Amino acid sequence: MLYKFRTLDNFEFVLDIIVNKRLYAATFDAMNDPMEGFYTYGNDIPIESLAALEEYKSSLRFCSLSISNNNPLMWAHYTNGNRGIAIGLEIEGEFDTRTVNYESQSNLIASVSSSIERAKNVLSCKASYWHYEEEIRVFAQTGNFIPVRVKEIIFGEKADESQKALLKAIVQAIDPSIQLKDWTEDMVYCHVTPVYDLNVRQEIHDV
Repeated sequence: MLYKFRTLDNFEFVLDIIVNKRLYAATFDAMNDPMEGFYTYGNDIPIESLAALEEYKSSLRFCSLSISNNNPLMWAHYTNGNRGIAIGLEIEGEFDTRTVNYESQSNLIASVSSSIERAKNVLSCKASYWHYEEEIRVFAQTGNFIPVRVKEIIFGEKADESQKALLKAIVQAIDPSIQLKDWTEDMVYCHVTPVYDLNVRQEIHDV
């Protein structure tokens, strides 16, 4: 299962995923990384191939998902400080799905003769400091949307109770097979590092 993190501020965008069973596929210039789409190349890459690559790079559409649903940085950055949701879903149909390679830049390889393939390679490479996203990119074939099947919705710890209740009611009416999960103590992802009792540590220090 893959996950899409969303805020509840733009409620209609969340409903579009659930009701219409689709994800919006954007071009690379809509991404939040200003270094998106950079690459290096050698003299063995023809100029005409670079021109074709640039055209594909600007026109290809894809959606960004994560294999993880419990990374604190994802919840902080993409759900308005844990106030949104993580949507667990499956892609419907055959699509070109790529695991993002976290390098500084993509280096064009002459043996990759297809310009569209080179463009996809470039768009599947990000700087190493984004590695926490554990991102999967799904490239659209035609149009602006990718069909999906929603399997579960996880509500953030600080999700607004009225928005949560409304979304639950809508989901139950549309597709009761979708699992709705409230935030619980078992989902406290921040405990990936040791949590100490400061009073105990002080006692040890005093001894």
